[in-house]
Amino acid sequence: MSTGKTPPATAPAVLPAVPAGQAGNGLDGLAEGPEGDTPMSFWDHLSELRNRLVKAFLGLVVACILAFIYATELREFLAAPLHTAWAAAGMQGKPELQVLAMMDAFMTDMRVAVAAGIFLAAPIGFYQFWMFIAPGLYAREKRYVVPFVATSVLMFLAGAAFCYKVVLPWTIQWLLSYTQSTSGAETTVAYHLTLNDYIRDATKILVAFGAVFEFPLLIAFLSFAGVLDHRALLRFWKISVIAIFVIAAVLTPPEPVSQLMMAFPMVGLFFLSVGVSYLITRSREKAAGLAASEPVPSAPDLPEE
Repeated sequence: MSTGKTPPATAPAVLPAVPAGQAGNGLDGLAEGPEGDTPMSFWDHLSELRNRLVKAFLGLVVACILAFIYATELREFLAAPLHTAWAAAGMQGKPELQVLAMMDAFMTDMRVAVAAGIFLAAPIGFYQFWMFIAPGLYAREKRYVVPFVATSVLMFLAGAAFCYKVVLPWTIQWLLSYTQSTSGAETTVAYHLTLNDYIRDATKILVAFGAVFEFPLLIAFLSFAGVLDHRALLRFWKISVIAIFVIAAVLTPPEPVSQLMMAFPMVGLFFLSVGVSYLITRSREKAAGLAASEPVPSAPDLPEE
């Protein structure tokens, strides 16, 4: 039997206010992901990866076409370390690069165009890579995407420049001098270098040095994301050094000079990465300590019925 009285309405639960600029930790924060990003399924991630790869590939194609127009000039640019080493080794005349088949010159120019296209399209490729992982970052982390792209390009070019100015001339000069010092007085060693072999080795080692110079940036990003820290790097430094020498042996031509000239800078970059990781980890731990020491605001008291 009804008493004619309306039961008091239940007061809705009051959630703590979320400071402006921070993601909610309730339904909003969990449903939308970091900083309000739309959640993506596995297939959505694959579709996003495909779109990024397509854009990077199109940028590479355009860069290769532009580079092929200047293939002759780029070929001369790649041959400059050979001329420098040839004169430094005391060789007579000028070096000659032979072509053994009619298609060799064209295929060599294609290789030159692809290598140059990789460097020209590097900003596009790195930008697409960082934008692919950006949706999983918080707003304060997304601010570093552009600096990461710029630093990636600079480190890639720095590695190639180091190889072009130091590694290639020294390696070629050592090989030429070794042949001259081991030849007998009555023995003449004549070099018949092929264009295809020289350009293949030069482009391979240039791209390899550009790639390995990205190592400190990769470590910095993983440290920034909290995946590893300087303690883990120091714990496995012996294994890392061995792995570096193995990688250098795989990426360089089968001779010791270029292998060592890649391995030693990589070891230096590894310990530089340890220092960068230390600074980043220390900053993260300090920020986490300050956040933990701040008092948590309590929910407002509800009025009594």
